[in-house]
Amino acid sequence: MSKLDATTVFEFIEARLNRRSVAFFLCLMLSGLFWLLTSLSKEYVDEIEIPISYNDLPENLLLVNEPTAVVTAEVKGFGFDLLWHWLNFEKINVNVTANPTSLGTVRKAGELMHFVLTSEKTGKLNDLGNDQIEILRIYPDTLFLQFKPLYTRSIPVKLDAEISLMKQYGADGEPVIEPAEIEVSGLKEIVSGIDHILTEKQSWTDLDESVTAEVALINELDTKLVKYSQNTVQVAVNVVKFTEGSVTIPIQVKAGDRSVKVYPSEVEITYQVPLTDYENIQPGMFEAEVVLDAQSEKQSLLTVTLTKSPDRIRQVKLDPLQVEYIVQQ
Repeated sequence: MSKLDATTVFEFIEARLNRRSVAFFLCLMLSGLFWLLTSLSKEYVDEIEIPISYNDLPENLLLVNEPTAVVTAEVKGFGFDLLWHWLNFEKINVNVTANPTSLGTVRKAGELMHFVLTSEKTGKLNDLGNDQIEILRIYPDTLFLQFKPLYTRSIPVKLDAEISLMKQYGADGEPVIEPAEIEVSGLKEIVSGIDHILTEKQSWTDLDESVTAEVALINELDTKLVKYSQNTVQVAVNVVKFTEGSVTIPIQVKAGDRSVKVYPSEVEITYQVPLTDYENIQPGMFEAEVVLDAQSEKQSLLTVTLTKSPDRIRQVKLDPLQVEYIVQQ
């Protein structure tokens, strides 16, 4: 046989094998599809997990136990419907009315509990959007709910922040928190023991301008038992530029009915003040004094004390800090 004849025979055999392979796999796929369709057309009994939705929860009561979130249901249905559910193309759930006025009660471990019988939820899933799957039985057969009175009070918010400012800048008053208090609701024995709500730690350093930020509140308690009316607050730090000022005022002497002269008779007060308030600071806003009594009379110098000053100043210095005195006869 020539080389050309051998090649022709090989190509003929290869073509026949390829056609047979395609026909074989096509028949195999059709057989599998037919088997699948036949299987899915039959009824089956199986177990599926169904989430629970609790509705009509009372506003004045707190659900304190962890309610059952998912139940296992023994169901019957055609393979097509079960496959549709397994593929999660259709989500279903069991609705439970959780208002205690419509529930039965029982004592369990000394606690009053409300209960729901899941046997009442068996049958066709008409309300769940699927009337082809039938619930035969649900595990567990009873759902327990425990309610306690809801206690609410206003609790102040406390800022946890590290604040530093650049030279010649200062905070104009304390940081402002809005709101300064929030409503906290939950079990009375827990809520009544809370004296403040702390913010998340903030770090504002080298400030030369005001800061306004939304800051999250920390709730390290069980959020099912203690709830905040809001989870964030607004915090404002008013930063202003300061400048130095000074005034000189006479020193007042308190010595009872005795006549006392002090040297020097005036004190210079140096301070820092917001630049916008510099022109508003007057000497009459300050008072300084020394006191001569049985205790201070033992000393050769009297200490000068600043007894009155404007609220807007900071870093106050007195010169001199002490003065000599003479008791006149």
